[in-house]
Amino acid sequence: MALRVALGLPKWTPNIVLMKIAGQEVLSEKIKRLAAQFFIRQLANGVHSPIYDQNCNPGIKLIKRDEVMLANLFTELDTSTDHIITFPDTLISRSNFCEIFLSEFSFQNKAHPAFLIKDLFEEVVYKEFQDYHIIATDASKSHSFTSIAGISNLQSFVYRIHPTNSIFTAEALAICQALDELSVTDKNLLLLTDSYSVLQALKCLTIKSPKVIHRLAGKILVRKNFHQKISLVWTPGHSLIHWNEKADLLAKTVTESHPLLEWIAYEDIISRYQTISLQKTNLSFQHSKYQESIGDIPAMFTLTPWLKNRREDIIIARLLTRMIITPVLLHRFGLHNYPRCQICNRDNNIEHIILFCSKYSNHRSILYAKLNFDPQLCSSLKAFFQNAVSDKRHLRILLQSLKSFDIY
Repeated sequence: MALRVALGLPKWTPNIVLMKIAGQEVLSEKIKRLAAQFFIRQLANGVHSPIYDQNCNPGIKLIKRDEVMLANLFTELDTSTDHIITFPDTLISRSNFCEIFLSEFSFQNKAHPAFLIKDLFEEVVYKEFQDYHIIATDASKSHSFTSIAGISNLQSFVYRIHPTNSIFTAEALAICQALDELSVTDKNLLLLTDSYSVLQALKCLTIKSPKVIHRLAGKILVRKNFHQKISLVWTPGHSLIHWNEKADLLAKTVTESHPLLEWIAYEDIISRYQTISLQKTNLSFQHSKYQESIGDIPAMFTLTPWLKNRREDIIIARLLTRMIITPVLLHRFGLHNYPRCQICNRDNNIEHIILFCSKYSNHRSILYAKLNFDPQLCSSLKAFFQNAVSDKRHLRILLQSLKSFDIY
């Protein structure tokens, strides 16, 4: 009921059509997802979760149905609960355990040309970090692989990681792995990354920060205990800085033969699960009888930035779902005596009004001219709306023209 009110759709709108245009999961799937999300979050919280007792053993047991559901989810993801990135045993509540430079240096300005960024970077390293051991990291995500890489003067590494991980998680994992594999104990460390978002998250560390950021903070603190000074510096990507370019190239050379790190972020599992749940809504709609009649309607949230007010939201939602008030729709529910057009003697539905009714032929010609549409290619309302809501300009023209069709 709440979705119908929010979208301004009548109560006879079919549920699957309502879910599709709202961009929402089917309620039964959403309940399953939220249940799984709660339990996976507790696993990610590790020993800090109330589901664990004082001996770090789970203090609860799932019922069989939920146990099967979670097992199926992790089978689909090709991973296990053992590989979820968890909070470190000791939480870090402060962010001053290392130096983080996001905009303090002159080369950290992407408005500069690449050659100038390169020269300014080399000057900063020479003046500020001359005795530091330099490490550069990067991550890459493609249709084939998600990978991380790190490089220093002494050695380098390349790993595949679980494809569900986001590029944010990958960039953070790359720094974690670099601290493990590329650090030296006799020098201070300078870590270079082109991930501004990871360094920003680390700088603003809170209990709500992603688990991978807490893991990174924990690893930095371990190096700090060796009395090392650690500086993390953001470097603009693709700016001819040779450290970045080497790490970037290394991350993109990953193949199936490279070793796999199986860590996976809780946040990315939940995001993936929600995507799967939404895909089930789309699949249910595609297999329904409404797909043939109204086409593959977009979710309203993709159109809302182009609409000016709630009135326009409701009009577009009703047009796309064919729930706009017409004599045919009213007659269907016994609210109108004559469902046919008095001029054309055809069913007076929205398709007839916009595409065929002779009463609006002049307005139709003007609308097609403004939209630059070929009437031959818009012989059905499904095809017409598919083009009319494809961009902001077309949508605004359609809304302005509806008054001429006695719809607005």
